[in-house]
Amino acid sequence: MKKIGIYLSFAVLSLSVGCGDWSQMEPVDQQPVRPSEQNPELWAQYTAALRAYKAGSHTLVVASFENGSTNPTSEKDCLRSLPDSLDAVSLTNADNFSAYDAEDLAVLKEKGTRVLYFVDYAARSGEWADLAALAAYLDRVVARVRELGLDGFSFSGLPTYGDETAQAAQQAVAALFMEKFGAVAGPDKPLALFFEGDPQFLTADQRAKVDYIVLDTRTTDNASDLKLQVLRALEMENVAADRLLLGAMTEYEFLDEEKTASDAISALALRIPELGPLGGLCIYDVNTDYYGSEVVYAATRTAIQTLNPAK
Repeated sequence: MKKIGIYLSFAVLSLSVGCGDWSQMEPVDQQPVRPSEQNPELWAQYTAALRAYKAGSHTLVVASFENGSTNPTSEKDCLRSLPDSLDAVSLTNADNFSAYDAEDLAVLKEKGTRVLYFVDYAARSGEWADLAALAAYLDRVVARVRELGLDGFSFSGLPTYGDETAQAAQQAVAALFMEKFGAVAGPDKPLALFFEGDPQFLTADQRAKVDYIVLDTRTTDNASDLKLQVLRALEMENVAADRLLLGAMTEYEFLDEEKTASDAISALALRIPELGPLGGLCIYDVNTDYYGSEVVYAATRTAIQTLNPAK
């Protein structure tokens, strides 16, 4: 027992000395080596293949991303970590485009991922009761997109089924969006134009001038309601199946025809071919699909592979 006591005393003494040494902090230079730096030639071949894939015929998968972090806590706050095969990302905090976003923008461009400035009119309509104020804001957005070198715009809207005055006000708002964004974006234009919401917000002529419509199915939680929403949208003039995307939320349940529950992203991805086939899928709040360094954007990557198995 005495020997054990001696050994323990020595261990405690050694530990106390060691702790004193450890208190002297020394900086360690840890510079991550990214794939583009490990093998530039192979990286160039890979990104060229990515751009070719996105330029070709396939089912789109886009994402809604909460950007704007000024102090990222992990890679989930960084645009560069989005799945490489993602076609486009809609920035929900585009008004506060940060230096970190700007740094990652070059990586997305290299991969051919389009970056869209999102204006959520449906949520922010109270800010723009005055059309002149909205027009001035949209002019600033167009200028900002050009300044940053973004790839287009996305905007939302809620249709009004009220009296003629309310409908006229809605039509004026929609016309203003199309006047400002449609002048530089849309089919056969240099920039992309997405609309997110009920297509009824736009006139038939306006619907023909957007590249894609993202149907608001984020909270649709069963197969029957989903089919009705899609059928109603496709009955509208200038809503083509191949330009219609479904919206899905991460961590949201969906019931199939047998009342069996599954995650909404997987469920809607499986229904896109059978309901159209439709143009693709938009995954909202994609940041919450980031699970750490080993399982990164699992549901998003699975949806891309499900919709484009041979790509």
